[in-house]
Amino acid sequence: MKLLPEDPRLTAYALGEIEDQQERSAIKSAVAQSTELQQAVAAIRDMSELLTKGFAAEPIPELSEFEKARMGEPTATRERSEGSRILSWPVLSSVAAVLIVAFVVLPQRSALKEDFAYQAEPRKEDFADQKLPIESLISKFQIAEENPALDVEIAAKMLIESSPFQSIDRPLEPVAYMGESASVMGNFESAEAKYSAIPSSPAIKIRARRTNPAKLRAIAPKQAREFPATFNTEKYAPIEESGFRSPLVAALSTFSIDVDTASYANVRRFLNQGQLPPADALRIEEMINYFPYADAAPTKSLDEGGAPFAVHMAQTIAPWNESHHLLRVALKGYEMPWEERPSSNLVFLLDVSGSMSNVNKLPLVKEAMDLLVRRLDGRDRVAVVVYAGASGLALPSTTANNYDTIQHAMDNLKAGGSTNGGAGIQLAYKVAREHFIDGGNNRVILCTDGDFNIGQTNSGDLTDIAEAAADEGISLTILGFGMGNYKDDLLEELSNKGKGSYAYVDSSAEARKVFLEDLTGNLFKIAKDVKIQVEFNPAQVNSYRLIGYENRRLKAEDFNNDKKKAGDIGPGHTVVALYEIIPATVDSDVPSVDALRYQQSVEAKSAPGEVATVKLRYKQPDADVSKLITRTVSSDELVRFDATHEDVRFSAIVAAFGMRLAESEYLNGLSYDAIESIAASSLGIDPGGHRSEFVGLVRRARELSPAEAPLPVQSRGTSQE
Repeated sequence: MKLLPEDPRLTAYALGEIEDQQERSAIKSAVAQSTELQQAVAAIRDMSELLTKGFAAEPIPELSEFEKARMGEPTATRERSEGSRILSWPVLSSVAAVLIVAFVVLPQRSALKEDFAYQAEPRKEDFADQKLPIESLISKFQIAEENPALDVEIAAKMLIESSPFQSIDRPLEPVAYMGESASVMGNFESAEAKYSAIPSSPAIKIRARRTNPAKLRAIAPKQAREFPATFNTEKYAPIEESGFRSPLVAALSTFSIDVDTASYANVRRFLNQGQLPPADALRIEEMINYFPYADAAPTKSLDEGGAPFAVHMAQTIAPWNESHHLLRVALKGYEMPWEERPSSNLVFLLDVSGSMSNVNKLPLVKEAMDLLVRRLDGRDRVAVVVYAGASGLALPSTTANNYDTIQHAMDNLKAGGSTNGGAGIQLAYKVAREHFIDGGNNRVILCTDGDFNIGQTNSGDLTDIAEAAADEGISLTILGFGMGNYKDDLLEELSNKGKGSYAYVDSSAEARKVFLEDLTGNLFKIAKDVKIQVEFNPAQVNSYRLIGYENRRLKAEDFNNDKKKAGDIGPGHTVVALYEIIPATVDSDVPSVDALRYQQSVEAKSAPGEVATVKLRYKQPDADVSKLITRTVSSDELVRFDATHEDVRFSAIVAAFGMRLAESEYLNGLSYDAIESIAASSLGIDPGGHRSEFVGLVRRARELSPAEAPLPVQSRGTSQE
């Protein structure tokens, strides 16, 4: 039997309406031998199922008694008629499916195949410039020159709606348009469906007037020449990369320590999804501090009078410039045994707004919270505050050994509504205050994508709330989730003011790292307001620059000011800072100043052989007065890069990777191949496999990047501050 996709017998077969067994067998055989017929049958069945479900969900319209009376029909008769109509919905839906598929869908599918030769799927790198000229519509969607094409309006819709910048959450899908004046079809996905609609645009009305590509170029108005991809609303605070400074101009470099790791996990998310991260998403200090290092921790406990952290320093050659040196300053926190931890008063503040509905958001939040609660016991308290359009107490503060009660509250959480983050934060702090534990760990743990869009949305107001609570002894830990509308800038600022850590959770594996591997460091603190100040010796140092920490820089006078807040460090945390140094014997183009008339000469104030003096200030968790630690760095401590410790090499090459992704002018052309080679040779013991994963990310970045070329100068803003 020879059948065409438009044959009505094929529709009857797909809907199971052919009673003649011989005819049904013949059609079945023909379908089995034709891929085109198989696709047509699948499309008919999909449409039938879609319409059946849609009609079934429609409320049955009822006539008023007045309308029934005007029609002269008894109520009982009308009710019987309505009952008959209810029973006929499946029949009507099948008939509608037959008509739509036979006369609209199949011809349009055929026309689409003839008129457009789509790529299998638009690639994100094709849209990397975020603005595409109208001519690229033809090449991006490979519209054949000899065939008719949609006009500029429809082509623009196709480009913008298919852009990866609309939402990274949803995979890219080609678009099916129907009819001379039709809407975008509703989403009807199936394994066989070649064309699917955009689920987010059910109401877009478009004309289906046809024209040719030459006309498409000619008629495109100025405003249609470029279509900015504005659908992605992720936000990052601008980063001005630190430049070199002369110690004659600025002898002191002062900054607050940072134990956040969010940037690295977020960069990993971009790379794993086939996209290079934006430069402002790259906070290099957070990339370096994501990894555990083997620096020795203090051996005495805090109760025995031991220091909260040990200080380690090392010097080596910069892997990207053999004439430059690297100074590594590392702090290693005391590794507190779990049984020594203080009791915790934890308030989970969970975003359950509509933007958190995706599988990589609220479900992952629940998984992360479950990992933490299982580590707690009867000494600890847990409460759950949720917020969407309004905020509420999903779980009053209860002891953590009531696991079933906590789990029940978590299971009942659903996402929906707008995001009133300000109201949620206020309620969470209120609950934390009501159950405050003197000498304990009082903390709000905010889990969100940061998309606060109603209520108190001003970042200054929100950070003021967090800062005031931190002064009362209630810290704020932030876990970021999701993509597409992620507000990294607000979350980072909140965590800084709230005196807590900031991590980004992009997977179950990262949830385990945050709440299992790094739990004590992320949940407790052993020192607060930790500041570092480095004084460089101009007799040994031509110029220097701090790598990363751009938004953690402090004024020199802030170092001795105990009222000036800074970062906290938790048990077992390793905090690493890297300085790139141009030795005094190497010429540089760093701007200089005239000799100072009223200052001592360099020779008079220099200490022979000393490169720098490193000073640290910190406070005990319950103290208001800081303590001072001082160390010196000598020029004879310099070690060749290939002979230095693997931790020094690895932290340096992570910094190089961040600089490469950000197209830093200071990287001096170091390639991804060289970065990968150094990283692979510096894995060490690698607990958790995080360094091995890093090597894979370097390869991924190389695949996504253009051919290796010299890095552009001033690729992102630089600052001499």
